[in-house]
Amino acid sequence: MHITLINDTENECHWGCYGTSSAIKQELYAGGVKSIYSFTCHDGSKLENSPRKCLLVYSKNPVIKMLSRWYFVHLFKKQLPDLCKNIEKSDYVVINGEGTINSIHVATRFIFFVVFLAKHVYRKKVCIINHSCYPKESKEKQISYYKSAYSMCDFIAAREQRSQQILNHKLNATAALSFDSLPIVVKALPRIPESFYDDKYICVSGAVNYNTDNSSYLAEEILKRYGDYKIIYLVGSASGMNADEPVVIQSLKQYLPEMIVHDAKSLEEWLSVIKHAELLISGRYHYSIAAMCFGTPMICFSSNTPKTDEINKMFGLPNCVSNKDQLSSALDSIQSFKWTPLLEEMYALAKENYKFLDTNGE
Repeated sequence: MHITLINDTENECHWGCYGTSSAIKQELYAGGVKSIYSFTCHDGSKLENSPRKCLLVYSKNPVIKMLSRWYFVHLFKKQLPDLCKNIEKSDYVVINGEGTINSIHVATRFIFFVVFLAKHVYRKKVCIINHSCYPKESKEKQISYYKSAYSMCDFIAAREQRSQQILNHKLNATAALSFDSLPIVVKALPRIPESFYDDKYICVSGAVNYNTDNSSYLAEEILKRYGDYKIIYLVGSASGMNADEPVVIQSLKQYLPEMIVHDAKSLEEWLSVIKHAELLISGRYHYSIAAMCFGTPMICFSSNTPKTDEINKMFGLPNCVSNKDQLSSALDSIQSFKWTPLLEEMYALAKENYKFLDTNGE
């Protein structure tokens, strides 16, 4: 079996995204896949017209639908020939939906066109796994696009219950409940390094929607309770520090001048810094999942979608925070909550992403 993997994040974003894509490939190979052709959404977004109007292939107007299908298939074959050739050679197109399927931004449009391309042009089986699904439910046209794309899929796995409910009840799809795949690669690691620091420390990260105006009260609340601890700001990815980190670091350094920036050089190093922290304060999804693997106490800032709020709800963890009062309250009660490692529970759910491999050949 040959697979084209869309949205390979091994060299994107942060070590958590690297770990997730590594786990996806690990599971595909373990399930009998012979070869994997990878493609990133970043490369897809560079397409001319990128692809601004490609969702017209799902138009209800038959003339617009026909012309759009001809035009965009021609465009993809011309400008992304390797992608098209790989899909043609594959048995499945597997889409890693992490971080991409919400609203109708460039990555969502690209993925939904690839679904059409794989199913209706190349007649391949299509799976969307490892993802949250958050369309704007008040927008009728957007819901129509989502329904059309998901109706073409042979297998769908949602990584939390709210996304599963949206898929099953709002989009008329059939989605299995799964989880993010990061715990799979964490469980497979032979060991996590010992702490890089002799002293106790608080681990902090930014967020996809980080507001630098929050840095002053974040620092104030940390210093009020953890003034004797080291403060570690954790960054790192396979391709180096992300471009959005320096702004956040600079804003926090005004109030936390002794804050240490730890640029992790490997997934294991990144995991170690989270595992051995006394507390993680983060707005990043995969940082929170890593903390959950080890039972590290954590406070999560809400992300750009409800995905982090929903995983906290799934596992009975404290609510995400979004302002100073909520942060202060969460810090006051952090020690009264019983924090336990959730690796086994999350691992079992993450494996549900790959159930489609069990039916291969039927």
